[in-house]
Amino acid sequence: MVPSPDPHASRSALETALCSEMRAQGVDHEHRSLHFRVQLAGGESIRYDPDLVVRRGSILFLVEPLEAPRDERSRLELLAAFLEQHSPEIVLVVVAAPDRAATLPSTSYDEVYPSDDLSAVVRRMREQDPRGIVRPFPKPKG
Repeated sequence: MVPSPDPHASRSALETALCSEMRAQGVDHEHRSLHFRVQLAGGESIRYDPDLVVRRGSILFLVEPLEAPRDERSRLELLAAFLEQHSPEIVLVVVAAPDRAATLPSTSYDEVYPSDDLSAVVRRMREQDPRGIVRPFPKPKG
């Protein structure tokens, strides 16, 4: 596999905006640098390549910009299965439109942020103590 000539090549406008905000706040990040295998409920094993990766010491933030409903149901199923199977030191962050972020199933993310406040999600990662524990994120009940 040949590396992309542009290490900040984005697949969507939301990913581009997140990348720009990370650069503005001085948050080092990578695009599609990690690859995972996830086993779905039906037994099928599929590849998951997070769009953005932020490393804070032993803590990894995987950032999933959900911009369009492209196979969203299967994507959310993949994210939920990923969370069940991988390390608690990996924080799966979903960024989506405000109305969509409020209705996502809590099983599909560790943290969720509205796309109209990208500075908040980037600030949260920037402020994470690389030697500390992951701050708890309040999820909606139900």
